[in-house]
Amino acid sequence: MLKMGLVGLGSMGRGHLSVLEQLMADGVDIKLVALCDIDPKAFGKVDATLNLEGMEKADYDFSKYHLYSTVEDMLENEELDLVNVVVPTYEHSTVACKVMNKGIHCLSEKPMALSLAQCQLMIDTAKKNNVRLMIGQCLRFWGEWALLKEFFTTGKLGAPVGGFYYRNGGTPTKDWFLCREKGGGGLFDQHIHDVDMVNYLYGMPKAVSTVGKICIPGSGYDTCATNYIYDENYCIHTENIWVNYEGGFRHGFRADFEEGTVVFDGTKIRAYKKDYSEIVLPDVPQLGGHYPEIKYFVDIIQSGAANTINPPESSMDTIRIALAEMQSADLGGQIVEIK
Repeated sequence: MLKMGLVGLGSMGRGHLSVLEQLMADGVDIKLVALCDIDPKAFGKVDATLNLEGMEKADYDFSKYHLYSTVEDMLENEELDLVNVVVPTYEHSTVACKVMNKGIHCLSEKPMALSLAQCQLMIDTAKKNNVRLMIGQCLRFWGEWALLKEFFTTGKLGAPVGGFYYRNGGTPTKDWFLCREKGGGGLFDQHIHDVDMVNYLYGMPKAVSTVGKICIPGSGYDTCATNYIYDENYCIHTENIWVNYEGGFRHGFRADFEEGTVVFDGTKIRAYKKDYSEIVLPDVPQLGGHYPEIKYFVDIIQSGAANTINPPESSMDTIRIALAEMQSADLGGQIVEIK
């Protein structure tokens, strides 16, 4: 059994807590023993604010866990096998490395970090301490996107020719989200999911062209749209809106292949052949992405299997693409090569 700790009990951290409690209830071989947050109010009842339905609840029984106000105290006083790091983006690398330097496996939330140097430090620290590191790029495990990946892997609809990936939502309220140097703005916090899927599905582009607008002073592109340039001439476009005042959260995709199209409208995934006939798809488990993501990481730690879905090197490549997009947007949409 893996003894686990969770660092960070903001909205996303409480979402992870809900998932961990569900995993334990379902008999997954883990035991969450310790929680850590610098704010003592985090260990009480708060209003649920997460936009991922079913992930977060307002009230928890915190008496079941050992509670800490610093990660140092938690690591010093607990014998842990795996720590889930769900802290603000600018602290991802620092906290993850503290965990791994204690010889503890680490699952750190997305985005991996805000610089390639921080990403490389995380990878090097994992290798130095012979522990596993995975980044919470949860769409790789989300039912509809995982099903889409199968079309790329099996070639059932032929070779890919392009696609459109989008997400839009309201503006976060915490200040660090809105600071380019701390959260990276909408490009790094929300858009990073679609950047990661472009990387996962099509591989690394050779260049990008991004236009974006900073609507909130000091933020990092609250709206952005990107074209990805490949030797194969895929026609791939992503759009992200962080200032959508319609209410709620929207995401989806359209993936085009030589022999058909796969579409997800945020509610149901459908696939069509070249003759316009619909393909019958299997039911998609309504687990979100975090449940299968954490279970997968636990499984490969316990079995010693390779991480074939979401290795940290691939998450670093996603940051490489996002940094190129940020640079392109800074240059008014100029093509920026990815190095």
